[in-house]
Amino acid sequence: MVELTSPFKLDYEDLDQDHQRLADIVNLIVAAIDADEGEKCEDLVNDFVKSAKGHFAREEALLTKAGFPNVARHHAHHQSLNTKMEHLVEFAKNAADNQLARDSLRKELVFFLMDDVITADMDFKTFFEEQADKGET
Repeated sequence: MVELTSPFKLDYEDLDQDHQRLADIVNLIVAAIDADEGEKCEDLVNDFVKSAKGHFAREEALLTKAGFPNVARHHAHHQSLNTKMEHLVEFAKNAADNQLARDSLRKELVFFLMDDVITADMDFKTFFEEQADKGET
């Protein structure tokens, strides 16, 4: 089960809600895999992809508005995650009949979420904390 603990919260309600929604979908997919209900994965992964793309757009808009200096790098990171989403969709299409696809899907979803929330977003969390300390947000 994926759980987003307080150190990984950004203190921006919309983005934190997006992250929680993504974690919730990952947990639903993992539960389906664990229950040997791989046929549920395709719809759930499509929901995950749609939610992730919406999240990326909201996040990049906020970063641009806030003047985050590494918006282009963050956008490029999101683009790399978009490519990974294509693999998730393929794994999900095969999850009903293929144990390797289910195992790969489980692993890649958790890595995806960690890559977005922990690796990339913690970079701008520090920026926002510094801006708040200066009274600029």
